[in-house]
Amino acid sequence: MPLSGKNVIFVGGLGFIGYECCKKLMPKNMANFFVFDVLENADNIKALQALNTKTKVHYIKFDITKKESIKSAIAEVVSKAKYIDVLVNGAGILTDPNVELTMNINLIGLINTTFEALPFMDKNKQGRGGVIVNIASVLGLEPCPPAAVYCASKFGVMGFSRSISDPYYYKITGVAVVTFCPGLTETPLKNNIGSKYTFEYSKKISEELNGTKTQKPEVCGAHLAQVVESHENGGIYISNQGTLSKVTPTVYWQPTY
Repeated sequence: MPLSGKNVIFVGGLGFIGYECCKKLMPKNMANFFVFDVLENADNIKALQALNTKTKVHYIKFDITKKESIKSAIAEVVSKAKYIDVLVNGAGILTDPNVELTMNINLIGLINTTFEALPFMDKNKQGRGGVIVNIASVLGLEPCPPAAVYCASKFGVMGFSRSISDPYYYKITGVAVVTFCPGLTETPLKNNIGSKYTFEYSKKISEELNGTKTQKPEVCGAHLAQVVESHENGGIYISNQGTLSKVTPTVYWQPTY
């Protein structure tokens, strides 16, 4: 989907992968680009704006763990742009000992943000169709013993995304849902994973995971930008060690009518 003239929201757009993706999206001549993040970084916002003066960049302080913050942020977008064409759900945290925070940011907040934005995208309500990109992880596809809680949250993102990307919904709303799964990338999320493990027993295998091959956030961000433009409902993509590839999920069960 060409992004020219579109209104785009990026949740977590000042993080490492997110910010690299934002830089790749700026030349696309979006009408409005809304960057949601809990942390303010005026220099990064100015740097994004300098990449393309045709696109108006807006920073909105955003706490994904609070419904009131989500509602307020979406309302501000609608007041300034009327429509939402693209929503990228990119907020994430890895800290298994804090179960509630992990789930609230990685899964519950993502779901609440999606539900709040959808009426302004749904072509049968107040929108004109569009695309939602949910950032999961390769750990939403495969188990990860050292980070079981994080893994559970990302499996949840995968299940949510695959469910709402059903063709039945897409035909009604015109909103495509795509899932993006980064592999291990050089960001603070991976740093010191040995201190973020699930159990005391996990320390050894957590530290081993620190030694695995990674990719640069610039590469992952560029892959994410490609996926944002794909508008492929139901598409699932892995960005791993510099390669972007499509995933075909294994179907183990289907209802019998």
